[in-house]
Amino acid sequence: MRRVLLVALALASLWAQGGLGAPVEDPGARAFSHVVALTAAGPRVAGSPAERRAVEYVAGHLRGLGYRVEVLDFSFPHFEVREVSLEVTSPLRLRLTPRVLHYSPSTEGLLTASLAAAGRGLPEDFREADVRGKVALVERGNIPFFEKAENAARAGARAVVVYNHEPGSFSGTLTRPSAIPAVALSREEGLRLRSLLQQGPVVVALRVSTSLEIRVSWNVVASLAGRSGARVLLGAHVDSVEGSPGANDNASGVAAALEAARLLRSPTPPWTVEVAAFGAEEGGLFGSAAYARSERGRGLSAMLNLDMVGVGTRLLVGNTGQDRRVVEAVLQAARELEVRVEARRMGSSDHVSFEREGIPAAMLHRPDDPHYHSPEDTPDKVRPELLEPVVRLSAATLRQHNLLASRPPKRAGAGASRPHGRL
Repeated sequence: MRRVLLVALALASLWAQGGLGAPVEDPGARAFSHVVALTAAGPRVAGSPAERRAVEYVAGHLRGLGYRVEVLDFSFPHFEVREVSLEVTSPLRLRLTPRVLHYSPSTEGLLTASLAAAGRGLPEDFREADVRGKVALVERGNIPFFEKAENAARAGARAVVVYNHEPGSFSGTLTRPSAIPAVALSREEGLRLRSLLQQGPVVVALRVSTSLEIRVSWNVVASLAGRSGARVLLGAHVDSVEGSPGANDNASGVAAALEAARLLRSPTPPWTVEVAAFGAEEGGLFGSAAYARSERGRGLSAMLNLDMVGVGTRLLVGNTGQDRRVVEAVLQAARELEVRVEARRMGSSDHVSFEREGIPAAMLHRPDDPHYHSPEDTPDKVRPELLEPVVRLSAATLRQHNLLASRPPKRAGAGASRPHGRL
């Protein structure tokens, strides 16, 4: 496998530099070569040199396909974890393995306090639980992490620990700084703490050290003129989390978008097609939000987002809003191509930025990746045969005439009901 990856990387580099003609492999194999190339430099943390190299790779490839390409910089708040620890100090000694929720503030040194369970962190849960001066233990689910943290802070908690609602650990973001420190635990460790609390008082010691500073990241936006002035967008985020090569999350989405861009060149599309690689998605959808809020972004007619499409047999399409025009276009294209797709309600990725601006959008996604946000998210886990139908489906969707059908009337207050964070 190592030899195969090295060969694929060398070929991908030559294609990007124009050293070889168009490769003869199918779209899935071509997309896989992009996955290998994008992961070669290691984790593509937002604002890092590795992310910039990935941006240049994407921009160079799209220029080679004949697209008009721009690289647009934007500022975003960069969050870094310097230290985190959580330990039960009474009634026994138990060291736990927390992960800091993105944008959590630091504790002032070592925070030692009693632990108190508060359901899922809903306002009514805190009315029933005494968390004043304590560390609140809540379960993931129902509302975004930021709301859990703010509910805990209003109830007087000094910090909040969120444990998973399904087996295993997880990473998450508050999307903006919270009033109190917030960390995540696996379901197994969270249930262990719940069990201890049922037996009597529990004291924990929590240390969180983080930093927050303004950095610069980049969006690649490429344009291919169509037969009309309307504009539709195919996008995927190019960054990855710290410590993860990000092969499936989300080199796979960028790779599929690049190969869909190849297919969209001929015949001439019915409208102008844009292909984008967004920076700084992992910390809060910053790249897509910057573009969606721009004058150019607000002029889009529709957006399709690709996120994690190279691992897991199920292929899902979904969005968060009431306008399902893009979802229906995907389903129509899938029927024509005989590609199996399931419709689900899905958020937490770049399509949400466009929905917040009133632009119809949806995401293609494969769930069930056991290596999500881990050092094991490597190219050997990504399957070219899973990338191939996503490439074809993405290109076909952007040609669907129902993409520009009349929009349904927007319900009053609908935008305010959307969650502004991750669950």
